[in-house]
Amino acid sequence: MVNIAEADMVTAIETTEGAYGTSRLIVVSFAVGSILLALALGYIISWSLIEPVKKIETRLRQIAAGEFAQQVTVVNRDELGVLAGNVNQTSEQLGRLYQEVQARTAELARSVGELEALGEVSKAVNSTLDLDTVLQTIVAKAVQLSETDAGTIYVFSSTRQQFRPRATYGMGDELIAAISNQAIGLNDPGIGDAALRRAPVQVPDLSVRTPSPVQKVVLDAGYRGVLVVPLLRPNKIVGALVVRRRKPGEFDQQIVHLMETFADQSVLAIQNAKLFREIEEKSQELEAASRHKSQFLANMSHELRTPLNSVLGFTELLVDGIYGELPDKAKTTVARVQANGRHLLGLINDVLDLSKIEAGQLTLALEDYSVGQIVRSTVTAVEPLARSKGLSLAATVAENLPLGRGDERRLTQVLLNLAGNAVKFTERGAIDILADAVDGHFEIIVRDTGPGIAPTDQALIFDEFQQVDNSSTRQKGGTGLGLAISKRIVEMHGGTIGVESVPGSGSTFRMKIPIRVGEDVKAA
Repeated sequence: MVNIAEADMVTAIETTEGAYGTSRLIVVSFAVGSILLALALGYIISWSLIEPVKKIETRLRQIAAGEFAQQVTVVNRDELGVLAGNVNQTSEQLGRLYQEVQARTAELARSVGELEALGEVSKAVNSTLDLDTVLQTIVAKAVQLSETDAGTIYVFSSTRQQFRPRATYGMGDELIAAISNQAIGLNDPGIGDAALRRAPVQVPDLSVRTPSPVQKVVLDAGYRGVLVVPLLRPNKIVGALVVRRRKPGEFDQQIVHLMETFADQSVLAIQNAKLFREIEEKSQELEAASRHKSQFLANMSHELRTPLNSVLGFTELLVDGIYGELPDKAKTTVARVQANGRHLLGLINDVLDLSKIEAGQLTLALEDYSVGQIVRSTVTAVEPLARSKGLSLAATVAENLPLGRGDERRLTQVLLNLAGNAVKFTERGAIDILADAVDGHFEIIVRDTGPGIAPTDQALIFDEFQQVDNSSTRQKGGTGLGLAISKRIVEMHGGTIGVESVPGSGSTFRMKIPIRVGEDVKAA
C-alpha cells in the first residue's frame, strides 16, 4: 500500500511538474507574444503619426522655398488629416497671393521704368533746346518701353502737307534713306489716317493687307506690327510717333497710352524749339534795332550839341557885354536862355553817354587820380545850389588815401550826379559826402535828409528813363538817365553802386570801386 501510495505520489508530482512547465511555457509565450504585439502595434501607431507629420513638414519646407503647386496627401481622418487639408488650402492661397504679388511687382517695375523714362525725357526737354537731341531721346525710350524693334518721329510740314522723318531708333541707314525718299502725306493709310482721325492707329500685321509704299518698305525690312500715334496741337498737326516690331500682333492698350504720353512730350519739345527759334530771331531783330537806335541817338545828340554850344557861346558873349551892354530885362532873358540851354546840353550829354554805352563806344581814359580832388570838385560845383536852398553840405575824406587809377572825369560825373540829385530833392537838412578806402576799394557815400525812396522804386531808379513816381520828382524834372549812366560807369570800373533808403528818412547812395582799375575793363 505504501509503495502504491509512493508511486502515485511520484506520478502526481511528475504530472504536476509537467503541468507547471507547460503552464510556465504558455505564460512565457503569451508574455513574449504580448510584448511583440505591443511593439508591432506601437510601431504601426507611431508610423501612422510620424509619416503624415514628415509629409506636412516636407510640404511646409516647399512652401517656404516658394513651391506652391504641390499637395500633401494624408489618408488619416483624424486631426493630422485636417491639418494636412489646412496646409494644402494655405498653400493654394499663398500661391495665389504670391502670383498676385509677382504680377503687381512686375507692374510696379514696369511703371517705375516708364516713370524713369518719362523723367529722362522731361529732363531732356527742359535741359536742352536742341530738338534733334530731345526727339532722339524720346523715340529711343518709346521703343525700349514698348518692347518694339524700331521707331521714328515724323514732323509735319504745313506748307508741303507732308511728313518727314526727324528722329529714328533701331533702324539702319538704308532703311532710313528708303523711308526718307517716300512722300508721306495725309492720304497715307497709316500716318495720314492717324493724323486725320487724331487718334492712334495700329496695324497688327502688314503682310495681311495691301501695304502703302512706305509700309511696303517697312515690311520688306522685316517689320510686321506697326503703331502710329499722331503728334497734335489744337487744330494743328505736328507730326507722328511710329514704333515697329518684327513679330505680328495687337499692341496692348497700356502701350498705346504710354506712346500717347511720349507723343505729348514730342509735341512739347517741338513747340519749345519753335518758340526758342522765334525768340532768338526776335532777339536778334531787337538787338539790331537797339544798335540802330543807339547809333541814331549818338549821331543826333552829336548833331544837336554842335549848334547848342554855338547858342550858349553867343548868349555868354551877350551876357558878358561883348556886343554892348544889354538892358536889365534883356540880360535877364538871355540869362534864362543860357540856363535852359545848359540844362538842355546836360540832357543831350546824358543821351549821348547812354547811346555810347549801349553801342559799345564809351571807353575809360585810365589815369591816376585823387579821390579827395574828385570830392572837392563836386562840392565846389553843387555848393552854390545847396547854399541857395539853405542846406548844409559837408564832405569828409579819410586821410592818407592812396592814389586811384581810373577815369577821373567819369567818376566825377557819377559823384556830381549823386550829389546833385541829393541837393535837388532835399528841401531842408543836410547832405554829407564821405570817402574812404576799404578792402582794396574806394567807398564813396552820399547821404541826404530828403524824402527817401520807396522799396519798390529802389529797384527801378538805376534803369534807363526811370524816375520815382511822385509829385516832387516830376516837379524837379530830368530824363531819368543820370543814375543809369552812373551805374554803367561804376560797373565799367568793376565796382558797384546801390541805395539804402526809408521813405521820409532820407537816402544813402553807396559807391564802391577798385582802387586800381585794370586795363581789361577799359571799354564798355
